[in-house]
Amino acid sequence: MTIGDRIKQARTDGPAGKVSRKDLAAVVGIAYSTLADIENGYQENTTALHRIARRLGVRVEWLETGRGAMEAPPNQSVGYDDGSTSQGVARFETDEGYVRFPLLEGFAGMGRGDYVGDYPEVVTSLRVSRDWVERKFPGVPPEVIRVMTGRGDSMKGQFNDGDLIFIDTRVKDFDQDSAYCFRWEGRVLVKRLQFVGRNTLRILSKNPDYPAIDAPLSEIEIGGRALAAWTLQEF
Repeated sequence: MTIGDRIKQARTDGPAGKVSRKDLAAVVGIAYSTLADIENGYQENTTALHRIARRLGVRVEWLETGRGAMEAPPNQSVGYDDGSTSQGVARFETDEGYVRFPLLEGFAGMGRGDYVGDYPEVVTSLRVSRDWVERKFPGVPPEVIRVMTGRGDSMKGQFNDGDLIFIDTRVKDFDQDSAYCFRWEGRVLVKRLQFVGRNTLRILSKNPDYPAIDAPLSEIEIGGRALAAWTLQEF
């Protein structure tokens, strides 16, 4: 059995009860597609393994190697050190007046695209004031927002290389011409999508050096709408 096989076993028939792939991905802060790749054997490693073990109530060593007992000792918390519970609800509130956004594992490609799992996780969460969230994202519940790091220059001027991109994960289907975070041909991208008819979407870049690409709607897996970017400017 692989690590992915054991994660799937623990998720569907483990100590914490049945946990959907969607809920597990959301709680531990990785993309649904990343978890799917791990379980299906397309990606062998993840820096989220300890968080997965905590959520599922299993021993990390068992997940990694298959050795020993599956279930974690009774005195080991199934939840998170930050107060999250074992019921699949991530704790987004931190100190009063602040919100914590999980940073999704990996990077969103803004060039030719980055294959899922090419990059390690470097930040686990971003903590900002609730007032700032309500001003910047009116009407968007904080618990549906995730953050990814953009890589590449194809969206330069809208999203720049190294930006933290805020994503509304409620949006799973194309509903208007807009910038989306999506998976296509094994790559995770942040680009603008435009409907061009006959169940076809046009993948558009801001940078004119990158030509538009038409792709069947059925081949594009949308993970959310890109809302805004947080730019780190070097001096």
